[in-house]
Amino acid sequence: MDKKTKLKLCLLGNICLLFIVMSLMFIFQSDSKYCRFGPHPDLLVLAYKVDTWNKYYNILGIICFIKITKVFIQELGNPILGFSIYNPDKKVIDEFTKNELQFYANSMFLISSLRYVFEIMVTISQVDLAIFSVLVSQAASFFTIRLLLNEKKFVKKENIKDYELNKVKIIN
Repeated sequence: MDKKTKLKLCLLGNICLLFIVMSLMFIFQSDSKYCRFGPHPDLLVLAYKVDTWNKYYNILGIICFIKITKVFIQELGNPILGFSIYNPDKKVIDEFTKNELQFYANSMFLISSLRYVFEIMVTISQVDLAIFSVLVSQAASFFTIRLLLNEKKFVKKENIKDYELNKVKIIN
């Protein structure tokens, strides 16, 4: 099975799982504080009482800023660390010293883990905040993925030989 077919099947499976989980949530919904939308007198987000629409929009703005920043950091910074540290084929590193790479990696991982604790607290406050959080992350991810893809060259399989020949001609 080729890569495109595998990805299409995985995407379809992922969509099915999402609908199953969402259906279960609506089938077994109770009077939970989690399954509400908008501000409420008893909604607390990190000890901040969100009982008005202004406070609710403030929370959405803060979530938006945090999620966009997080996506850019993860999608631009983490691959540098990942490919420098975990790539078994890269035995020589000339961009960092060993101690620099150790410091950057452990610092990024520690800070990300600590931030994740607070993100969990926000997203378990109420389902609309969790969904908003995901949507903002995916919107930001669209732009960072596009930024990274724009740095690459895409060639159809049938044209790969021509591309490689022209590449050799350009280099020589």
